[in-house]
Amino acid sequence: MRSEIFGANRDPRRCLTGCALAAGLAAVVGLSGCATYRPAPLAAGPNLATTAQRLTVDVARLRVQPLKTIQVDARDGLSPLEVAVLAVLNSPNLEARRRASGVSRAQVFAAGLFPDPQISAGTDKPVSGPDHHTAYNAGVSLDLAGLLASANLRRAARFAAQQVDLDLLWSEWTTGQQARQLAETALAAEAKAAYFGQVAAIAADRDARSNRALQNHDATLQTSAADLAVKLDAETQAATASHDALKARRDLNALLGLDAAVVLPLVVDPSEAIYDEATLRQALATLPERRPDLLALKAGYGTQDANVRKAIIAQFPLTSLALAYAIDPAGTTTRGLSASLFLPIFNGGRGEVRIQNATREQLRAEYQARLDAADAEVKNAAAELTGARTLAVRLRVDVPRLEALVKPALAAYDRRDIDSQIYLTLSQAALSRRADLDDKQLAARLAEINLETALFLPPAAARTAP
Repeated sequence: MRSEIFGANRDPRRCLTGCALAAGLAAVVGLSGCATYRPAPLAAGPNLATTAQRLTVDVARLRVQPLKTIQVDARDGLSPLEVAVLAVLNSPNLEARRRASGVSRAQVFAAGLFPDPQISAGTDKPVSGPDHHTAYNAGVSLDLAGLLASANLRRAARFAAQQVDLDLLWSEWTTGQQARQLAETALAAEAKAAYFGQVAAIAADRDARSNRALQNHDATLQTSAADLAVKLDAETQAATASHDALKARRDLNALLGLDAAVVLPLVVDPSEAIYDEATLRQALATLPERRPDLLALKAGYGTQDANVRKAIIAQFPLTSLALAYAIDPAGTTTRGLSASLFLPIFNGGRGEVRIQNATREQLRAEYQARLDAADAEVKNAAAELTGARTLAVRLRVDVPRLEALVKPALAAYDRRDIDSQIYLTLSQAALSRRADLDDKQLAARLAEINLETALFLPPAAARTAP
């Protein structure tokens, strides 16, 4: 047994001195590998891009599979899909989350390290009494509880890192789709503003002529009031649409990390997604294996399952083991083995096991709830898409017919064949139905994006891209 720590034929005092020197050397070497502090001051102000040319367009960095086939080329304008790619690559919020994912990787590294053994050494020099020899002692101990827990710690850390990565992937996808919705909203609102601006210009000209005629007593007050009402209605619609467009562009710029004053050259993407019942059923059936947020919850469940295993193993009563060697002042040499155990009488780790099991059941319920919610999201988005497209188809037939009646009605109004109330009712009905058509077309585009988001499927234009 002597050879376990010291050689059988060696001077124990020299061995103890050697142990102390070795421990000191190990401490110096260990400290030499420690990290050093480097200051990292915070930014003094915003770092928003002042031109679109500063945006990153390196598509090779994309991790979101549904967007990988989309190429960004601003020379012919930026479609909502190209804007989605730019958002994934340039969003400041996503960049912050990518930096945060480094914490989980560091935790995986930390969990893979075994607990360090502890070495102790000491001397006792008598100052009085019959014994005049210096006493020496040395020992080494190992944390058995830490060793037993290390495998499940590593397993839990790997699952946790996987969950963080999948959550980031889902955030990239939803951020890109949000940017796409903002681009669609801005384009639709700008088209509506342009149309109502033209109507408002025509109505303003007629209102001016009607007002002059009223002053010359060539028109009635009722006639002038009807012309003014049409002008105000068109101007209100145009102003509302312009406000919506500007707000959507500001929100989009914030998402891309652009200054609010930057104007992106947005262009319309005419493609539409077509989904039949069979496609929806197939996509829904594979959703748990494809959608990153569901996969992230699975990884979180794996982390908690490892925590349950760790809590069960922690009930093992032997927590540490130590070897000792000592020489007392009388010259007596001793070797010893000690172990630390706890008696599982009152606690025994049963409370921690119950807590971890309850947490695992909570995560199981949360996963089921998210799975149910995903199913509802898909079906609701599909219903919204069908309803909005159906209404838009009807309005595309009726609105041009209604608008075609306004011009002859204006001529009849000038000839006094119809009164101002009929003319006003017809004009406002045409404006209202045109606004409804624009709103339904936008609703259909947004519902299409919501459906593709929920299904984690490539957008229609991406599916037809080479």
